[in-house]
Amino acid sequence: MDKTGTLTAGHPTVVDVIAAPAVDAKEVLRLAASLDQASPHRARGIAVQSAAVGMALSIIAMGVATVGWLPPAAGALLQEGIDVTVILNALRALRGSQRGELAVPHSTENLLQRFASEQEKLRETLHLIRDTADLVSEAPGSTKALVALRQTSTFLDQRLVPHERAEETQLYPAIAAALGGSEATATMSRMHAEIDRLSRRIGAHLQLAESHGRIEDDQIGDLLATLYGLHAVLRLHFTQEEESYFALADTDRDS
Repeated sequence: MDKTGTLTAGHPTVVDVIAAPAVDAKEVLRLAASLDQASPHRARGIAVQSAAVGMALSIIAMGVATVGWLPPAAGALLQEGIDVTVILNALRALRGSQRGELAVPHSTENLLQRFASEQEKLRETLHLIRDTADLVSEAPGSTKALVALRQTSTFLDQRLVPHERAEETQLYPAIAAALGGSEATATMSRMHAEIDRLSRRIGAHLQLAESHGRIEDDQIGDLLATLYGLHAVLRLHFTQEEESYFALADTDRDS
């Protein structure tokens, strides 16, 4: 009998799995079943981080919606994206046992070190995306906002997206071979697809704004959701790669 006076069997039982619309319920169940094999402290830390990220993104979305900049349809899509992002972050718990136990080929280590170095430089510029979002929020019709959006789009097109695509075609196949299959990188590949989608959406907003000479009022809601969403996804994605992949490289090995 538990503290509420209810007679129970003394152990929890899964009776149903309800997933977000874009998430496979079987994947959620697989994640839950695998958590017992992960480090409990690390799994708990990831769970707390996932909850914090989800709450922060939801609060941002609600704030944007409150001032009328986020239509209901766009809000629903954004919340779905938040749900997917949180679940993808939680999947990191499944990779806890890989570090320190897997020896990757020297050629793969070279790739890991190269992309880790590139990503560190990209991380230093990520603030540009959020700064642009803040400027669009504060003065959407200003020339400064349009210039900032142009700079962000250039950064995405010329530096960030090429880096992500190179990871997908060069680094991830090497990691998949070392880890025994493409399933090991499938989750992160979906993140690449989302980063590419959001980046293209920002580019489309820039083209529209350039044609009018300013960011139009009807662009603000979706543009803010896209900018803030991309910034959050990238920070999370970078952290996941650093913990799950880049840590596999033995930086002490002689070249």
